[in-house]
Amino acid sequence: MKCPVCGAVYRPTKQSTGAGETFPSPTCRRCKADLSDLLRLHDQAIWYHRQALHLCSQGRYAQAAAQNNAALALYSSNADFHALAGKLSALQGEFREAIASWQQALKFDPQNAVAGDCLQMIKMLTS
Repeated sequence: MKCPVCGAVYRPTKQSTGAGETFPSPTCRRCKADLSDLLRLHDQAIWYHRQALHLCSQGRYAQAAAQNNAALALYSSNADFHALAGKLSALQGEFREAIASWQQALKFDPQNAVAGDCLQMIKMLTS
């Protein structure tokens, strides 16, 4: 995740509570902007994505798609979210949407194995 103020990649630093405990600091290392709201949105998006994975494993594809769409609404630049959207679309017979989602996943992460493999499989099936 990148800081929206300065563009630096967020990497948590340890912050002390004064009682000997440490926790990740929600501030940008470079510009010291408070990223706590952004981190909460990111965590919520991860939670929706995990719910989608669980529902997908149960064969509940429409509900999984709804949860994954909620994750995408909060954090649209995550390649794994787009790759899962493609998988769910394909499982529901929506192949154009699946291809578009996998291509989007590869834009964010050219090494995304799920999106790359699925696009190769589609290409082999249609040639």
